[in-house]
Amino acid sequence: MKRVLLAIIVIILSAPVNMRGEEGLWLPILLKEQKFSQMRKLGLKLSPEEIYSVNRACVKDAVIGLMSEGANLRSFGTASFISANGLLLTNYHVVLSYLEQFSTKENDFLKYGYWAGKAPEETLCRGLEMKQLIRMEDVTNEILKGTDGLTEAERLNKIDENGKIIAKEATKGTKYEAKMQALFGNNQYIMSIYAVYSDIRMVAAPPFAIGKFGGDSDNYCWPRHTGDFAVLRVYSDKDNNPANYSQKNIPYKPVHYFNISISGVKDGDFVMIPGFPGTTREYIPSFSLEKIIYGENATRVSIRGEKISILKNAIEENPDRKFRYTTRLSSIGNSYLRAKGEIMGVTRMDLVNKKREEEKAFQEWVKTTPEREKKYGNVLSEMEKLYVDVSRYNMADLYFNEAGINGSEIVPFIGKFEKLASIYSRKNVDAKAADLEAKRLIALSVQFFNNWDYEVDRKMFRNLMFRYYDKMPAEFHPEAMDFYIKKYEGDVNILTEKVFSQSMFTDKQKLTQFLENPERDVNEKIKNDALYQLAIGYYRVNVDKIMRQRSELQAKQMELFDLYLEGVMEMNSGKDIYPDANSSLRIGYGKVAGAAASDGILYESTTTLDGANEKYLNNIEDSEFYLPKRIRELYAKKDFGRYSDKRGRLVVNFLTDAHTSGGSSGSPVLNGKGELIGLNFDRIWQGAASDYRFDSQISRSIAVDVRYILFLLDKYSQTDYVLKELAIK
Repeated sequence: MKRVLLAIIVIILSAPVNMRGEEGLWLPILLKEQKFSQMRKLGLKLSPEEIYSVNRACVKDAVIGLMSEGANLRSFGTASFISANGLLLTNYHVVLSYLEQFSTKENDFLKYGYWAGKAPEETLCRGLEMKQLIRMEDVTNEILKGTDGLTEAERLNKIDENGKIIAKEATKGTKYEAKMQALFGNNQYIMSIYAVYSDIRMVAAPPFAIGKFGGDSDNYCWPRHTGDFAVLRVYSDKDNNPANYSQKNIPYKPVHYFNISISGVKDGDFVMIPGFPGTTREYIPSFSLEKIIYGENATRVSIRGEKISILKNAIEENPDRKFRYTTRLSSIGNSYLRAKGEIMGVTRMDLVNKKREEEKAFQEWVKTTPEREKKYGNVLSEMEKLYVDVSRYNMADLYFNEAGINGSEIVPFIGKFEKLASIYSRKNVDAKAADLEAKRLIALSVQFFNNWDYEVDRKMFRNLMFRYYDKMPAEFHPEAMDFYIKKYEGDVNILTEKVFSQSMFTDKQKLTQFLENPERDVNEKIKNDALYQLAIGYYRVNVDKIMRQRSELQAKQMELFDLYLEGVMEMNSGKDIYPDANSSLRIGYGKVAGAAASDGILYESTTTLDGANEKYLNNIEDSEFYLPKRIRELYAKKDFGRYSDKRGRLVVNFLTDAHTSGGSSGSPVLNGKGELIGLNFDRIWQGAASDYRFDSQISRSIAVDVRYILFLLDKYSQTDYVLKELAIK
């Protein structure tokens, strides 16, 4: 990267906050200029080039983002290479959905774990991909070229046009993919170039009782005793290039992988956590934060709490449903507790009022010159006024997602039939296109009904539809919803019983026969179906009354936000700060550290298998704290092999004060030498608000000690298939 650009970026990266402790999700391309000296003082032994380089093997080559097919390079978790033959280490909860898919009554991988003993036993995780960063580059000057004097809409179009040109040039002659991402509003842009691999297979994972030990009761809590890990393998063609799944593919040979240290951890040890954190919102103004936390988050907690109750009751009624709902329940529970933690954390820090004080300081600075007054004088007041409308549409969007398309599963399933309905809405129906679409829908229907529970989904549809109707302003009500609730005099239980029992969309045989019939009457059978009308109503309200209006308001808000950030950068020029996370590679660092969690409660930095055994004995009837018999036997004998600490204990989890966020799940925790010592998997709820403001006293991330992972692979799984490949020191 050009020296002049680095100088400009150092000036740009500033904001109206003081850096606290080891706060920060730092861009690796700027680590040397910004934080390297501090990391050295804390115990880092690596050079900058050993962390990020385009010319030599380094940390960035061993850390990858996990994503779903078609996700446009937006990852949902992190993993890292731990062998020369493509082994990846990530979290159990990150890949739990695949274990659920693989499981049957005959082969219950949730109960017993997944332990491949040889290559043919490794199973393809269909739809799972990885992105591996090749290089990262600041392209601010290039992407903003020709944007001066344009309106905001014209400016964004020009930026998009420039970005496509830059990306095409950067990936010419390669199979790489490029991602352009804005930082600090739209004041800075980085380009990340990735190689994408799609042949990823399951190798090893513990049983649910270990991988999710403590369940929802312990989620976002401390002390934890969870073995949240899984091992995958990446495959490539014979030339080490990305390739679709094939039995001819061979294990991928990474440029760099991590050696594993079993030396253990202690308070004050340096740690570095590279990964692909998803989204943080450090720089939003006070009025936005207040609406998000006490409005949107509070609503999200309420809706997801209801979903959790329905699914838990369903599993209690029929334990076989765990194969269907374990992953969904885990995902909903995780986001539910995260939202609760954010509410508590923001309240504990009194962050809304702190931001008001920061904004007051900004206004005082603005008043010091006429030029600033003219440029920035009204930006905050205009943003706050506009946000009144923005927040209304944000809440409508939340209900559309939470109670609509991500509530009952029948809603998004029915949504897939809109294309067929559209084909038959034309004056001249294209019979060939209709038959092709019907054929596609038959395959989707088979897949849907093979994994769908009528009564559970009816209850979910019933409860969330009523919640939507009761809580949302009438202007956002779908017409069909108003009509049928009035028709059934507000009795949503009878309403849903009737429309579910009478609908073609809840009967696999009827739906398949309809789709297979070339004389299918779409207007009669689909458009007149009450359940179809109710489900599609969510989509139509979103299109007609939410999506466009919200987008227009957000565009205006973003224009003001860009100006506001420009002002605070000018006010605080020369200070190093990190941009909000956006699923690009970041580096967090800090130390192993406990915390004073709240008044009278002190958290030590490590937990051991002693604590897991105590939880099991104290909750003997609670399945969330079940400890497998084999683990109890090993514990009774203190048969921990070489993985125990100096006191003969087996450390399970530890805390760090390194900054992490959603998407950091599965990130390697490295020591000062760049050796793997743990696996990041969670935060404590008291510090969950670190996505809005990091608190050095209470923001803590939770990691699985790598010695516990090795113990499970060695002593519990009774297979040396994985262990043989690892470089253990």
